[in-house]
Amino acid sequence: MISLFNRNNKLSEEKNSLIITYPRTVSIIFGHYPYPDIIHNFIIDIKNNLDPKMKNYSNVKGGMTSWFHFLENEMFINFIHYLINKHQYTHLNIFEHFFEKYFVENAWGNEIMKNDSLNFHDHNCLHGILYLSKGCDLIVHELNIKITPEPVDYYIFPAKILHGFDSYQGETNRYSLIFNIIEKPNKFNYTKKLDFINEKYGRKEK
Repeated sequence: MISLFNRNNKLSEEKNSLIITYPRTVSIIFGHYPYPDIIHNFIIDIKNNLDPKMKNYSNVKGGMTSWFHFLENEMFINFIHYLINKHQYTHLNIFEHFFEKYFVENAWGNEIMKNDSLNFHDHNCLHGILYLSKGCDLIVHELNIKITPEPVDYYIFPAKILHGFDSYQGETNRYSLIFNIIEKPNKFNYTKKLDFINEKYGRKEK
């Protein structure tokens, strides 16, 4: 769930995304992955595959799997296909012909326990979060929002969105699956081809 710190600022909710202006306009894609049994299996997978070398190694000051743990996981691949099918008509620029334009560079699991934290940081690419359990809020000061985790909720942020949270004081561990989506080097050629097709058939991309 997304909520504003200052409700005087603008937040526009569409069916599959939120457009936030504070101070710049940003679109956050969101939704619900309606498979609680798979969510449960993701949690078990993370618990069984925490990498001691990753503990406090990155901006995540808590437990992590390896960066690439879920890349070849069939359940995760099915989740990516769900995203494509769900959003390819509402977010053409990302999800239409997704695999011609993008690839998932890494996908890992986080376990956040009491006193763990997440250093405030950003990414140079699309950044996705699938929440597997309840837990501490994700703070996005730049956009004046916080995201309260709910199991099965997912969010996809554009690049360069600073996010994090201070020391978590809850008693229940928080689990999430995180992934980064990178543009392919040849996306420019694909875009030129798509522009040609759109012009030929008089189609305007949303």
